Amino acid sequence: MRRQRFSREQIAEADQRDILGVARELNLKLEKRKNTYKVPGYGGLYITPMKNAFHCFSADMSRENNCGGGPIQLVMFIHQCTFIESVSYLLGIKGLDTYKREPVEEKEIEFSLPERSDSFRHIYAYLIKTRKIDRWVVDQFIKEKMLYENKYHSCVFVGYDYDGNPRHAAIRGTMTSKAFKGETRGSDKRFAFHRSGENEMLHVYESPIDMMSYLTLYPDAIKDHHVALCCLADTSLQEYVKHYDIQRIFLHLDNDEWGRNQTEKLKDFYGKSYDIWDESPFDGYKDFNEQLAGRKG
Repeated sequence: MRRQRFSREQIAEADQRDILGVARELNLKLEKRKNTYKVPGYGGLYITPMKNAFHCFSADMSRENNCGGGPIQLVMFIHQCTFIESVSYLLGIKGLDTYKREPVEEKEIEFSLPERSDSFRHIYAYLIKTRKIDRWVVDQFIKEKMLYENKYHSCVFVGYDYDGNPRHAAIRGTMTSKAFKGETRGSDKRFAFHRSGENEMLHVYESPIDMMSYLTLYPDAIKDHHVALCCLADTSLQEYVKHYDIQRIFLHLDNDEWGRNQTEKLKDFYGKSYDIWDESPFDGYKDFNEQLAGRKG
């Protein structure tokens, strides 16, 4: 039988290293973001000191095996090394001679909104007939210049900064056979699709269509605050709560593995400062648009 290389105590010692200190040893650039640190160039890599942990959202989305964990996993992620090599490094037994993941240079790209179509015909047909969203909801977002149709007849969901300038655009194609999903180059995730409210309640979704579906199901919620993450990372949520007096947060993420896992992480993180509720779609439905379509038949 193969002998264990390290004792449990040694592994625990390695994993209890200060993760920020380890990140600095690895020469990672750190940008302070409220209670977390972003590591630029690694596709959404965030370090949370209070948890002594990191998570990389782009690795999560690509289903990469190692997308988060503690100091041991961080060294494995950055240096693409084995568990044994990582623990050896953290215990000071030997250095790292393995391949190092090189960061991608993040060049500043000027943001601009996609070219508009002359009409709203295709997005009305897609959102109302295909997605079953009430017309008043679509009208409301168009009226507030948060939604329009681009020249390719796709839905453009516009996110504004807190001075009223467009800074983010999520795009959803209206072709039902092969719908395009993405965002405009230069978009700033801090200002993803959101709508301010009249009280202290905030609803959080993965996508703008989830938000519109929820408002169709629960019209009275129009008076509340709403944020669509346009992914699973909480970048826009962290920014939003800086600008409004929010007391209660309702999480409406998808009923799939990734949505449920992120819901638990957000509950743990924001539950220390806010009254937080998990309000996922009903059992049997992946998201609120499926729930809406199921109700309307």
